[in-house]
Amino acid sequence: MPGFANWTLDEQKRFWFGLARDVIELWGLGASHLAWLGYSSNAVFKVNASRGIYALRLHLPGRVRAAYLESELTWLQNLRLNTELLASAPVPLQEDAAEVLFTSLRPAQLAPDAVLCSLFEYIDGASKSAGELSADEVRAVGAYLGRLHRQGQFEPPDGFTRPKMDWEGLFGEESPYTVRDPIISTTAEQADTFEQVENRVRTVMAAIDRGPDSFGLIHGDLLAKNILHCDGQPAALDFEYCAWGYFLYDLAPLLWQLKGERPDDYGQLEEAMWSGYRSKTGLDERMRAHLEGFIAARQLASCRWLLANAGHPALREIAPKLLEDRTSELRDFLKTGVLNRKSLTL
Repeated sequence: MPGFANWTLDEQKRFWFGLARDVIELWGLGASHLAWLGYSSNAVFKVNASRGIYALRLHLPGRVRAAYLESELTWLQNLRLNTELLASAPVPLQEDAAEVLFTSLRPAQLAPDAVLCSLFEYIDGASKSAGELSADEVRAVGAYLGRLHRQGQFEPPDGFTRPKMDWEGLFGEESPYTVRDPIISTTAEQADTFEQVENRVRTVMAAIDRGPDSFGLIHGDLLAKNILHCDGQPAALDFEYCAWGYFLYDLAPLLWQLKGERPDDYGQLEEAMWSGYRSKTGLDERMRAHLEGFIAARQLASCRWLLANAGHPALREIAPKLLEDRTSELRDFLKTGVLNRKSLTL
């Protein structure tokens, strides 16, 4: 889709909005009104329809495999049916006399690529930035993750396929963060820094066993923007990066974000998240020593995500400088063992 990649942000958003109007008709929800919720790796819309309120997600071509998407939605469906955890359940549709969890379209503008489309129940809650979160809310997020890691595991059906966020899954060729056709190139110094961080993370992960108390299905991307607050209870959104991984990695995205946006009270917030998590898992306190390595792993994953998405019109101008800043922070981590962030959080 070389032509599409060169469109302006407004041109791309107009295209996705028009496609969303066509897609939503497939669910037969009645008259619908669409509003933007977000546009980065996906185009996401709020749908006010005759039959209710929903969230529609359109995947940019090539960003997700159909088997991965089906498995993500299968886990979400299981969470909805078998736990009390708040998470957006997929809304099935009828296709060829069968019930399916997503559908696909091949718009001419993106030929020959397909757009995978999924619809979710809408959760009505308050969205808060990292800067607005209280220690109690961060503690509740930690408790939510503890429950997800204990109550949210299930026996997957045949064909269930999710990536891994172990060392190979984060940094290998099959990683969701693998850069296929980079828009910008890394320098030799950046590549060397990335390799050294990868080796440090490998050592951290090797110190943890992969038993059911430490490894399983994780959300994988629980930043502040992917959390709603509903009467004091958090709800997790956007399970696109859910994976088989170390449970400690699931704490890393929000802690990574808080490091950059709440440096003055970060220690208090980390303590709140850790205590909330331990309250539901009973995890050995000594495991806390591994957190910094997982936060650094998240920083490196963010660099790889940036390289993969540098062509997005909202990132084209800032990607090279942001990559430089994040790499510099990783170099300091290699020296001190602590990741201190000042770089922009997207």
